[in-house]
Amino acid sequence: MSDDTPTPDLDSLDIREMELEDLSAVYALGEKVFTADMWPSLYRTWDEYEPVSLFNSDGEFCLVAELNGKVVGFALGSLIEKRHSAWSYGYLTWLAVEPGMARSGIASRLIQEITEVFITARARMMIVDTDAENAPALKLFRKHGFDNEDQHIYLSKNLTSHPKYRRMRRRKS
Repeated sequence: MSDDTPTPDLDSLDIREMELEDLSAVYALGEKVFTADMWPSLYRTWDEYEPVSLFNSDGEFCLVAELNGKVVGFALGSLIEKRHSAWSYGYLTWLAVEPGMARSGIASRLIQEITEVFITARARMMIVDTDAENAPALKLFRKHGFDNEDQHIYLSKNLTSHPKYRRMRRRKS
């Protein structure tokens, strides 16, 4: 949180299940937080389909933090059930807080609430991922008991240098 931003009164913070009317606010907040400048190596991208898809498939695992009638944060997740296994996993896919309210406790409250929702759904484990260089997120997740870190490498390939791509571009011009 910036020094000139007053600390929000979290007593009036309401964390609730996301509703259809919240989709535009959730999308707009995601656009602010998950930018290419900030997260250039995301292996998945934030777009209008992310909140809609999770809301449609796993709506009970989509939460918003509302303060004074405004969505100031969200946690979007899903329940992963493995066939032929007693284990199910709560996957916290996206977590965001209004940039001016970072480090105010809103993200912690969202994590606590979605943890309880996953437990109620009988998830036996909760997983989350973030970029290995995202120190604030790593600190937050570790504070909430996430451990057993496992690093993954995501590779990308720029297809604009592929001969087929170049031929297609030449034909269009």
